[in-house]
Amino acid sequence: MKTVVLNLSEAELKDKFNKLKNRCDIANLLDITDYQLRYHLYIHSLKSAYTEFKIPKKSGGYRHILQPITSLKIIQQKLNQVLKAVYEPKPSTHGFTVGRSIVTNAQAHLRQRYLLNIDLKDFFPSINFGRVRGLFMAKPYNCTEEVATILAQICCYDNQLPQGSPTSPIISNMICSKLDSQLQRLAKKHQCIYTRYADDITFSTSRCPPDLSSEFT
Repeated sequence: MKTVVLNLSEAELKDKFNKLKNRCDIANLLDITDYQLRYHLYIHSLKSAYTEFKIPKKSGGYRHILQPITSLKIIQQKLNQVLKAVYEPKPSTHGFTVGRSIVTNAQAHLRQRYLLNIDLKDFFPSINFGRVRGLFMAKPYNCTEEVATILAQICCYDNQLPQGSPTSPIISNMICSKLDSQLQRLAKKHQCIYTRYADDITFSTSRCPPDLSSEFT
């Protein structure tokens, strides 16, 4: 591996991403050899590519972390840099987004009278390989089937997004882009404010709480 950081501008990374056609193009974009990419995709055992451990959650229970080995982590860090160049976060997205944080997420709801907070269960594990592959093949990314499959292979482990991988946070935001758009429209319709910080969804308003049940039937 030559470097953890790709020495290209965001515009250059986006242009190279849009021109990806095959595995060799991906290796070139990530500044690694085709053999290095093939080794991690097809030769090295995935079971030994990640270290699993648990950390306690504030709300109780444990969070299962899957941490990639150093060489795979470097590949994912580079891909994360590329994805940051091509992904355009919605205004309501505050997690894993440059210039936004848990603080900006909370500030959006200041001085509101009512607040509803929803925690999405099994956020990362619920995003499987097929969804990630489909994400890259769909608009606005429009990747070829080969490219989408390889990118999903880099990002996924055991048919899920591993919590602890450098690419999992931004992939989760990309997956939730349509959800964010839909909930933004719903919030606007009912004069509410909507934000999402990772798996934490928040609505707030100073109006009497609207009946949203009809929106989900």
